[in-house]
Amino acid sequence: MVYNELALCLMMGKGFFAHPFYVFFFSVALGLLFGAIPGFFPRKRRRIVFTVVFGLIAFYFTVESGIGSSYGTYMTIGNLLQEAGNVAGKYGGQLARSILLGIPKAIVFFLPIVLYWIFGPRVMRKKVYPWKLCVVLMAAGILLTTFFGFVADHSRLVSKAYGGSFTFYNATVNFGLGTSTRLHYKYKLFGNKNTGFHDVEASGTPASPAETEQTTETAEAVSGPAQSGDVIPPEEGLTPTPTPAVIVSGKNEMDIDFSSVKGGESIENLSSYLAGKSGTDKNKYTGLFAGKNLIMIAAESYSGVFISQELTPTLWRLTHNGFYFSDYYQPEWGGSTTTGEMAYLCGLAPQWGDESMTNTTHNNMYFTMGNQLQRLGYNSCAFHNGSYDYYTRYETHPNLGYDQWIANETGIGDICGYHYPEDDEFFEKTIPLYIDKQPFNIYYMTLSGHAPYEQSRSLVSKYYDRVDAVVGDEYKETTKYYICYMMELEDAMTRLVASLEEAGIADDTVIVMVGDHFPYGLGSGDAWGNDEDYVVDLLKTERSLEWHRDKNTLVIWSGCLENENRDMACEISTPTFALDVLPTLSNLFGLTYDSRLLIGRDVFSNAEPLVFWNTLDWVTTRGSYEAASDTWYGKDGYEDYDWDYIDSINKQVENRLLMSRVIVLNDYYGLIFGEDTVTQGGSQTIYTGPVTG
Repeated sequence: MVYNELALCLMMGKGFFAHPFYVFFFSVALGLLFGAIPGFFPRKRRRIVFTVVFGLIAFYFTVESGIGSSYGTYMTIGNLLQEAGNVAGKYGGQLARSILLGIPKAIVFFLPIVLYWIFGPRVMRKKVYPWKLCVVLMAAGILLTTFFGFVADHSRLVSKAYGGSFTFYNATVNFGLGTSTRLHYKYKLFGNKNTGFHDVEASGTPASPAETEQTTETAEAVSGPAQSGDVIPPEEGLTPTPTPAVIVSGKNEMDIDFSSVKGGESIENLSSYLAGKSGTDKNKYTGLFAGKNLIMIAAESYSGVFISQELTPTLWRLTHNGFYFSDYYQPEWGGSTTTGEMAYLCGLAPQWGDESMTNTTHNNMYFTMGNQLQRLGYNSCAFHNGSYDYYTRYETHPNLGYDQWIANETGIGDICGYHYPEDDEFFEKTIPLYIDKQPFNIYYMTLSGHAPYEQSRSLVSKYYDRVDAVVGDEYKETTKYYICYMMELEDAMTRLVASLEEAGIADDTVIVMVGDHFPYGLGSGDAWGNDEDYVVDLLKTERSLEWHRDKNTLVIWSGCLENENRDMACEISTPTFALDVLPTLSNLFGLTYDSRLLIGRDVFSNAEPLVFWNTLDWVTTRGSYEAASDTWYGKDGYEDYDWDYIDSINKQVENRLLMSRVIVLNDYYGLIFGEDTVTQGGSQTIYTGPVTG
């Protein structure tokens, strides 16, 4: 077991474990437990049992090494079983390549078993392995696990990753795969022991006035390369009919008696915590988008670092001519696309890998934009040009407030004429379905940006000359192939904006777009066939720190911000991330919501910025903190390690992760608001064609 953990760690290429002491002793304990199992079988069968037990373990480590190197994360056994069929069916080529390139890894993990068959009979005599000894070995394994678990629970550096803020990925990199698997199923069966919230103000340690002042320069006044061009005007002849901002006061709170929300200890602790919080203030941006249409887009593997006015004028326009988020992050939540979707759409921190969204399937997801607008009678639909059943979205997304889930096998093939269309044609054929059905609320999950990024792909031949003419030698070839894939999104967004302007509703429509995760398909993982880590080439910086890897852009744009409400366009220069999108939109649309029940912040409110990851890393206006190494990276004026401040923010991060966990696992919104009885929005059905799924 120690050998397996060490091999897995080295294959990930991230150096040695952060806490090798725990990895060693937890692995020894598991080795004693697993190694004792054959002793309970007849002597002639022990070698077979031993081979089966450790063969399964070797297979598990082999698979996780491939997942880790390809996707930069690890998956629980439940994740692997859930997605195995989808991966085999939809990405068979990448799977086959992973298996082929994973053979050397399999040899490494299966080597101890081969050595056992060669030398085992000479070493392990029949009288040396009685069942009584096996009982002693198992007892020793349990005692070791209990003892070092107690030590981990009471260690300042590792107690959070081990218990209170456990996530599968974080526990794996801290304690090894065997221990993270054990903890995952322990907490799944018996619950996580930590149900208490820290007594710390939600706003944290007060910052200086310079930190908390929101940047509100208009689009013309913002300086620097991000605003180097003029605002692009809408098409001539467009007569906008914008909704004016509603200037209001008070707080974004609802009349909720938290003391009446009863349940187990975790629910009561959350209720007590929320009752002591104060909601964020309404502000001059409250209701700016009231009554407008909404189009939310999760763009596969999108990164905004390469966009420019020359190469991607539409993406540049949408990013910089509405609300420009100059310090935005899209965390990788220890999962894949579905975790990015959950953070973006639900405003909750995913903590169960790719199982995170499925945990919400039967909950009342009261505050998603889909559900909030569905209750107001908006016509709604969610579209995807990928498979309808990947990540069981056919169950999760209708529960998020979309009347229909239209993907391949449930209509996209009929709409576009064939399955798996590229993004531009996907948008072209779906826009007419809703553009005349106002007010509408539409969600797109794109596909064209999906890895691998190969020269042979038609998107490369389609866009390579355009890309090469602008970027030249700035990027390596594989990185340029990725940009070619993203150019399909550029053309799709150009089509979308042009359609809205042609219909005269650009000023009455809001477009919101995020990436689902960093483009891990540019990495050197087995599935992608890359000979080096091209993520570094794209970012032009090392990606060892999460805030470097996950720096991205956020689009919140409406035509009115270029016209009637042009003076409201501004730069948000404080740290912002995916969990801030939902409360920000809820405020902009003037919706009745309770900011205390959402994890992120309305970026126009008085709440202090806090960006965090499942690894307990975080970014604030003062600097960044890496939890595993207890390292502080202070900004100008805050270079010194301030333990009181760091401890305060650490507690806030733990509170928000715990809050997300309790809300999801206990259907907390359902306990407050009851069952969601609104399952249909407006009277106009977006798609009425064949549904074959």
